[in-house]
Amino acid sequence: MDSFSSSKKRMLTLAVLCAVGGSLPVMAAPADGDVVRTKDVIVTATRTAEEVKVVPQSVEVITSEDIEKLGATDVYQALKLASNVDVTRAGMAGHNVMIRGMSTNHTLILVNGMRRAGEDTSVTQNVYALDRLSLSDIERIEIVRGPASAQYGSDALGGVINIITKKSGAEPSVMVGASTGTESINNYYHINFGKQGNFSGSLNMRFSKLRKNVMPDADGSNYYGPTQDINFDGNFDLGNNQNLNLNLGYYHEQTAADYKDEFLSGTMYSNKDKKEWYDYTRKDFSLAWTGKTPKNDWMIRTYYSYLDKDNNLYNNRAVFPGMMENILGTMYPRYDWDKSKYKLFGIEGKDTMAIGEDHLLTFGAEYRSNKVEGTRMGNGGDNIHSEDRWGNGVQRTKDYSEKDLETYAAYIQDEWMVNDKLLIIPSVRYDHDSSFGGETTPKIGATYFINDHNRFKANWGKSFKAPTISELYMSMNRAMGLMTVTVLGNPDLQPEESESWDISYEYDDDKNWGKITYFENDVKNLITSPYTINPDGTMVSQHENVDKAQINGVELELGRRLGKYWTIKATSNWIDAMDETTNERLQNRAKNITTLQLMYDDLDPYGYTATLWSQWVNKYRWAETVNQVTIPHDATYNTINFVVNKKFGKGNRIFAGVDNIFDKKNYDVFLDGRIWVAGAEWTF
Repeated sequence: MDSFSSSKKRMLTLAVLCAVGGSLPVMAAPADGDVVRTKDVIVTATRTAEEVKVVPQSVEVITSEDIEKLGATDVYQALKLASNVDVTRAGMAGHNVMIRGMSTNHTLILVNGMRRAGEDTSVTQNVYALDRLSLSDIERIEIVRGPASAQYGSDALGGVINIITKKSGAEPSVMVGASTGTESINNYYHINFGKQGNFSGSLNMRFSKLRKNVMPDADGSNYYGPTQDINFDGNFDLGNNQNLNLNLGYYHEQTAADYKDEFLSGTMYSNKDKKEWYDYTRKDFSLAWTGKTPKNDWMIRTYYSYLDKDNNLYNNRAVFPGMMENILGTMYPRYDWDKSKYKLFGIEGKDTMAIGEDHLLTFGAEYRSNKVEGTRMGNGGDNIHSEDRWGNGVQRTKDYSEKDLETYAAYIQDEWMVNDKLLIIPSVRYDHDSSFGGETTPKIGATYFINDHNRFKANWGKSFKAPTISELYMSMNRAMGLMTVTVLGNPDLQPEESESWDISYEYDDDKNWGKITYFENDVKNLITSPYTINPDGTMVSQHENVDKAQINGVELELGRRLGKYWTIKATSNWIDAMDETTNERLQNRAKNITTLQLMYDDLDPYGYTATLWSQWVNKYRWAETVNQVTIPHDATYNTINFVVNKKFGKGNRIFAGVDNIFDKKNYDVFLDGRIWVAGAEWTF
């Protein structure tokens, strides 16, 4: 504990010295058209439109132009240079997205400010969410670092990622794009219907094929196969500054995963010809009525999101020809499947009201209903049969049950301009959850403008994450090699809670910009799933509120415009993330990630943009389990990456990029060598 306290003091000292020392080559935001623009407007931090440099929270906006310059083909690639957002592979499928060292399920992911249905266990929540989004439909990505439950309720312990989709422009157009690379093949289309009387709208379609990839020493491949994503956005002008917006979405995925035969001895295998199939379908709907008056800006919206997930597993246990299946039945199945349906319904309303010249009051309320039904929701439901996927007449019977939760919430926020130098934003929210009762989360942030180029920011707040339906009620048996894993929910779980504060200094002028932030986050009642192995070979895991964690760190960003065409930018993020229950470092986190970027843009509509960057990952903590003993390891590595765009007028380009140019590999942390991508887009 002493070493932990010492490291915390060192980081705080570093933050203070850098902020007031005046010796850093801190930077300013360049003009529009360059990488960083202080005039970017963010709505996620306050639910109102505010400039990035004004809001107290640590925020970042990634625009569609930034995404193009990165040569990104999916949302994770678009986030790879975001400050203190750690994006890594999550095993065979999906990605971890951790903000300020908090776990992936502590990031609230929104699309146009709305939640979407998805998996809800501690190891699956948010892991696949961004994979199911079409990058060509994204106008910008807004990132809020730090807790945001005072604005959004549950789940925002680490921060918020809000995906803002494209709206129809005034003139009709069609964009056609295609890309290929190490990980996927994609073709996509964005149709802008333009303004047709009182109606405007757009249609976005993306069709992808995920490539198969097997890392050495891995148990199996990634999930590979076709996916489709289709979204429609329509807007009808009702007159009198009122609009009706309709959004419809459809996503379908049919993927598979292959497993390696686990050779034991002679002709004995534990995973002979093992294979798994996945069939996911998600449907999304939202309808919003918005309006403006000289003093008010209001919205009433309802939304519904539905995910149907079908998972089939074949496992030819050659080591036990028929014995386990006949004797133990569902405990050691050759054929296993799970079916789950996640349903989310919500209705919300908010109003922003100008009260005099100094106060902007925002208040609102919402209701959400979550329902999960399927074979993993415990016993006592109806019996259903699996399909005969293998053509051998085999069917299995499982219980099919459903559970639901309801949440009511109300919030209020005041943006108070105390004088021409000080902005204070206090807010508070109350949530009532049907599983545990009420939770109140206050927050206050302030920005002090020293002058036009210098400002201090500070924030304090509380946040929480409600236990999910699966964490409360799950009862799942799943075949894993020679072992069956049983995961049990716990209806007595309490919400995870955090208290956080941060302080920042920011500077900008015509050529330079920079910011440095020190933050602390104390978390309690963390939900974990300790497991035990029984004498019969089964492993049982049950969710519990047992862990506490403290995560402290420093975020540093520096940049300079080098003449008219070149920009250099550096970010460095230090994280001290400790499990206070064991006094050990939290796993799957780096001690420090530093990135140096060099960007070129000739500002010619028929010219080039290029980005070269190097990233250093220091002491990434991972662990292996040997004979039920966890052995921690640290990995340190560096990658060099490059992307170039050739422009052919507005909306037309070809691009190519390579991540990890020198093909460095460390399979323990899913660094599996060089990744390339190439593509083209054309607008008519």
